[in-house]
Amino acid sequence: MIRPWWPRSLHWTGEPSNLSPSQRAGIVAAAASVPTSLVPLLRPRTATDQGLITGLSSALDYALTSGMHEAVLSTSRGVLRLVGRSTDVRTTARTTLLVDAIALATSLAARTWLERGSGAGTARALAAALARRTGSAAAFGLVAGGLDAVPNLEGQRHPLTRVLHTVPVAVAAGATLTVVGLELRRRRARAAGAALGHRTAPTAQSLGVAVLAATGAAAISAVEREIATGAERVIARATGTPGYGSGISHVVSIGVIGGALAAVGARVISSVERSVSAPDPALTEAPRSAQVSGGPGSVVDWAPLTREPRRHLAARTSAARIQEVMSEPAQEPLRLYVGLTSAPTPADRVDLAMAELERTGALDRSLLVLCSPTGTGYVNHAAAAAWEYLSRGDCATLTMQYSIRPSLMSLDRVDDGRRQNHALWMALAEALGSRPPQRRPKVVMFGESLGAHTGQDPFLHSGTRGMRALFIERALWLGTPYISEWAREALEAADGNVRPGEVVRIARAEQIDDLDAPARDAARYVLLAHDDDGVALFGLELLYRSPAWLGRDRPTAVPAQAGWSVPTTFLQTAIDTKNAMDVVPGKFTALGHDYRADIARAVRFAYDLPCTDAQLEAIEATLRREELERAAAWG
Repeated sequence: MIRPWWPRSLHWTGEPSNLSPSQRAGIVAAAASVPTSLVPLLRPRTATDQGLITGLSSALDYALTSGMHEAVLSTSRGVLRLVGRSTDVRTTARTTLLVDAIALATSLAARTWLERGSGAGTARALAAALARRTGSAAAFGLVAGGLDAVPNLEGQRHPLTRVLHTVPVAVAAGATLTVVGLELRRRRARAAGAALGHRTAPTAQSLGVAVLAATGAAAISAVEREIATGAERVIARATGTPGYGSGISHVVSIGVIGGALAAVGARVISSVERSVSAPDPALTEAPRSAQVSGGPGSVVDWAPLTREPRRHLAARTSAARIQEVMSEPAQEPLRLYVGLTSAPTPADRVDLAMAELERTGALDRSLLVLCSPTGTGYVNHAAAAAWEYLSRGDCATLTMQYSIRPSLMSLDRVDDGRRQNHALWMALAEALGSRPPQRRPKVVMFGESLGAHTGQDPFLHSGTRGMRALFIERALWLGTPYISEWAREALEAADGNVRPGEVVRIARAEQIDDLDAPARDAARYVLLAHDDDGVALFGLELLYRSPAWLGRDRPTAVPAQAGWSVPTTFLQTAIDTKNAMDVVPGKFTALGHDYRADIARAVRFAYDLPCTDAQLEAIEATLRREELERAAAWG
């Protein structure tokens, strides 16, 4: 055996807790993630939310850092074996520091090259994220290794070394690094006059939740390691080459755990579907109006409809109420809805929708609103009532359901929603094309949240030209999810598929008044998304790329001292997305994912439906009152 070239006095002894260099680097990283997790991002957090973010961030940072650090050390050992330096390369304080320094320098150089310019593709961003994570692991390894690099005296550890090697010191070192960095960023932001968010104060409850979350993550990690160890033994016996099946064994263990989680998830989804689709006791009887689906003469049967379709149809505004609010003559509006449970196939559901249009004479109305609902089939009640008031009842609303789960559980149904919507709108375009222009209604589109995504997706790569080809003249989308590629394409279009000024993005309804006359006249397709709406900002890219909304032109809702950190930013935005959907019946706000306070003005502008300011105020007051009435009736 070749004698190691480093002094034996620097061999890693693991005193007093037998922690490896990678484990200690992970501890420093976990501690460093705590101050970052306390910085507010988009929405206020409960103690439980803060605890989940802190606990999961710490656990994931520990796992990612220790795993990456071990990979760096393993790579260095492999290189030494290849060059014949040693057949028994052991980890030492000196070699660990040297490897970490080389890895840090290499990762910084790689990041500088990979992050050059703007608009880097996904592959380049992923490579840059890998380099960033490698550099972080190396940096934390340097901190941890530096605490243990004091030379031994006469074969015994120096008392100072014993103190520096303790876990509390590693935790304090990691936390101090981040606190200092946050304070420097805060001072620079304050000097620039930027708005600062207040730090979320940890409570006993949040700390308790953090410990539980971290413990749970650590337990899953321990289970994964045990499964991987068992799999590696099997691989070693089968191949006769021990030590070469670790990568495959981890894939096997992750597959086992993933399969178990998938089975649990399927049961949860099934339970949620039953819960959210159960009809309200107050809406068991079919409607008596022929102006809605499920009523007399309708080809859509009331019995199979789930909760949200029934609520939407039951909430139709009567002509009498429209006349009372608008102080003008009105007619009975039409609400047509084909549920996912109304027919077995998308083609059958499209046939039902076209039959409903024919039965009710919907194409003879002046306004036809095509709605793509959220995952459960929900259509914003305030929005539907707003265009019924503003059109004086001379409108028809058509909706087709593609899922019965909440939107977060319906992401796998986006393709279904896109294909079904496209099939319906193609059939509708054929019917409209057979009519003379003067007998065609103004066709507009509405979608909120996942409904906005599934409404936009059929026109990916065709901008607004594809919509105009199908006679869709205008649209209003609320809280478009970040994952919608159409929205980004349309706002940045330079290929002629979007006319100048045709697509406009606003953060609140008040910004409509800030548009000059030419901009208001050009606008046809309106994207309304609040600056603090997590749905419009949350995406998987947060795991490997810093978002634009954390850059120089960040919205006012995002505090200046907030920065991008993996995985903390991803977890913070996920929690803020959940909190963005908290609403109180009758209390309309323009915050997060609640667009009720914007709706009446946004509908008037997007669909070009004129009314006086007094009528608009009356509509807004009525929408609040109606919501309270529905809450009392449906519970």
